[in-house]
Amino acid sequence: HNSIVFNHKVAPYNRVSRRDPINDPHIPAPAITHLAFGQNGRDLVTVDTSWTENTSVGCNYTLQGPTGSTTEMNMCTNIKFWTYVDAPQSSKVEQRKRRNGEMPMSYELVSSMVAPHGRNGQVYALAITPDGSTACTLSREEDAFRVWVKNTSYSLSAAKEMGSTLWKCLYRVRSPSGYANLLSGCELMGEGLVSFSSDGSVLSVAYGPYLTLWDHANATLLTSVSIDSDGAGASQDIRQVHFLTDSDDAILISTATQIGVKSPFGGGTNPCYLGQDEWSFDFGSMGKGVHVSAVVPLRDYGGLRGVFVLCISLGFGARSMISIVGREGKVVCADGTEGPLQWALQGEVQSLSVNKCNDTNVELLAITKDCRMFSLRCGPEMQKEQEAIVLEKKRTLQELLPRAPVLKIARDYTQSAKQSKRRKISVSSVPKGPRSARDFNSFEFPALSGKFTASFIAKNLGTKGN
Repeated sequence: HNSIVFNHKVAPYNRVSRRDPINDPHIPAPAITHLAFGQNGRDLVTVDTSWTENTSVGCNYTLQGPTGSTTEMNMCTNIKFWTYVDAPQSSKVEQRKRRNGEMPMSYELVSSMVAPHGRNGQVYALAITPDGSTACTLSREEDAFRVWVKNTSYSLSAAKEMGSTLWKCLYRVRSPSGYANLLSGCELMGEGLVSFSSDGSVLSVAYGPYLTLWDHANATLLTSVSIDSDGAGASQDIRQVHFLTDSDDAILISTATQIGVKSPFGGGTNPCYLGQDEWSFDFGSMGKGVHVSAVVPLRDYGGLRGVFVLCISLGFGARSMISIVGREGKVVCADGTEGPLQWALQGEVQSLSVNKCNDTNVELLAITKDCRMFSLRCGPEMQKEQEAIVLEKKRTLQELLPRAPVLKIARDYTQSAKQSKRRKISVSSVPKGPRSARDFNSFEFPALSGKFTASFIAKNLGTKGN
């Protein structure tokens, strides 16, 4: 069903009218910059920004109006932690509103903090562990990342009674020596610069072309890896990081034009881990206007390990190619065929997610830059489901057609004349011209009975006819 199921208000907004709509600058609305869900969907972390005229809080900015006039305003960054609360049985009205997308989501705010990275610090990346117990934020201005933990020793109701928060900042780690200046040139916001392993024990933080791995329970740096140089011999900044398998023996790294699979434990010729399975590829060698737009792991696909979905933008964003790729770097083919699992879309894909993955049955959701969403499916069950939807639409149409009203455009006068028992009246056409020139002799009026004539005279002359 292509409809909105729920909506959730993260940042309240009161519209502020400009005193002078011609000269005063436009005041931006609050914006959600990051969000992250736990694997079961019960824990949600959001980061939003809001603007205020109070210059004592937040980071100061100068807004410029259409005619060049300026106004000093501050932008505040807020981090909020939410917990899903099971809603009671809803009424019919609430069920109707839920179907129409008018019902809010059942998430309750349990903790929040203004300026989590200091007054001038913005959040550039956010991640949460699969079990929803730990989160991490990264800030370029503070040149540090912070680890946030949830207190699971008591419930939400107990926390309310005690007046305590469920989430708190456990510690802050400044950029290690050798990586301190790599975040200063980072212009990426909202991408996967931080990530947790599938069991939540390892935290990865990207600093430019280097990826650092941490034991976040003890705030200890374990190791660092990097992707190979591109075709021009330059090192590109890492944009996304994903742990491919449950055993975490493969890390998928992507840059602007490169993707690569690396081992977090040394790789090379070590037979205990990836060994020779490490690889990288530079799409920049395919020509100008080619870049990696999205990479998403695809866990439990057909019993294979390390499968992921790759989206490449071609022709400077004119079209996109989405492929299902194995850990060895080859495009996966459909069952029993040699046809690669690929989709071609017009436009540039900006967001890609896995909606369903059951064995080889996959459904992907892709959103393009021009705000279009596509559902991409493959697998035997998905094919049967699609065929069932088409058949259901045809059957519904066939059932509705016999009951639909039929509009008769023309009447069969020949058939009506045969069935009619009334006397025919023939009226000839009247020629155009002056009234004196018209010929009324061709009209044939019906003969009137004596009873009709007597009634007509009695009605108009006030006498009663016999």
